Amino acid sequence: MSRLQPFLLILCAGLLAGPPSPARAQTEAPKVNAAPAKAVPPIRIIRTPRFRLPIDCTVGTDCWVMNYPDIGPDADGAAIDAACNARTYEGHKGTDIMIADAAAMSRGVDVLAAHGGKIMRVRNSEDDHFPISQETLDQIKADKKECGNAVLIQHDDGWQTMYCHMKKGSVIVKPGQMAKAGDKIGQVGASGMTQFPHIHFGLIHNAAIIDPFTGRDIMQACGDGGTSLWEKSAGLSYQPLTLFTIGFGDKPPSMESIDQNRAPKASVTKDSTALVFHAVLLGLRENDSIALQIIDPDKQIYAERKIKQEKNRARQMFYVGRKTPEGTRLKQGVYKGKLVVVRSDKDGGTIINETHEINIE
Repeated sequence: MSRLQPFLLILCAGLLAGPPSPARAQTEAPKVNAAPAKAVPPIRIIRTPRFRLPIDCTVGTDCWVMNYPDIGPDADGAAIDAACNARTYEGHKGTDIMIADAAAMSRGVDVLAAHGGKIMRVRNSEDDHFPISQETLDQIKADKKECGNAVLIQHDDGWQTMYCHMKKGSVIVKPGQMAKAGDKIGQVGASGMTQFPHIHFGLIHNAAIIDPFTGRDIMQACGDGGTSLWEKSAGLSYQPLTLFTIGFGDKPPSMESIDQNRAPKASVTKDSTALVFHAVLLGLRENDSIALQIIDPDKQIYAERKIKQEKNRARQMFYVGRKTPEGTRLKQGVYKGKLVVVRSDKDGGTIINETHEINIE
């Protein structure tokens, strides 16, 4: 037998002996009742929410991102978006999603709750201004009503969404009301400090402004990636350059006319005095190369133009065309307008290559 075996036998005998006798129990110290165990609260898993498109539209068809959030401190002298590009302006704290034109605003484009939550604040009585004068802009700024007609929604876990520049009288929710994701809360307008009909969508988490394209605080450095907070169904992703509209006409359009009607029906016939091809781009950068061509029905170059962009521009129109010689008519058939934009920096290469056709009868 090993030296441990006597000890193990004694230990086993004690475990098998059962409860002590009554006489022995009387001599032992009284047992102290243990404190009742505290109830353990259920584990709560906090998930980062995803947000749906806050406008009832299709991105790239009847709505477009005009400006992204400005990354970095206010008044730092740099207007830089999360991709370290310039598709923003100094101090911009949200995402501007624009609709086609004044005609669309008049017809009505619904603003939708991007996530379910409680309505906290609303404003619904500010006038729409489109176009807007500098005097009106200055007055709106002095009154601190840059956001115009607006809704603020509180979501779970410290998240909030803000919707600015809504149409006067269109807000249909009230403070204290609950809204589900996708519920209509108003319509797109041009109230407050704005120069085109759109929604400024602001995203806040525990008082920090968040870029929904990266899920990051806008005070963090650009170019560090991140994860989009948009639902896939929103159809939103960062675009370094966007084609807003493209088409033909019998004269160069003005930006004012495009603001009123983005895509009028082409009024070109064989008797037109000119044929003009135009395009409006969002997010142009210095040194972008823009080329426009019109190809006639015989596949010959009818008109062409090449431009080297001189400075960053949020929105700019380009056109190319030719007058019809006196006493002649336009050749009947299909004309093709071609637009090519080439960028030479980190987003280098051809980033837009678009063709648009018109059949002249």
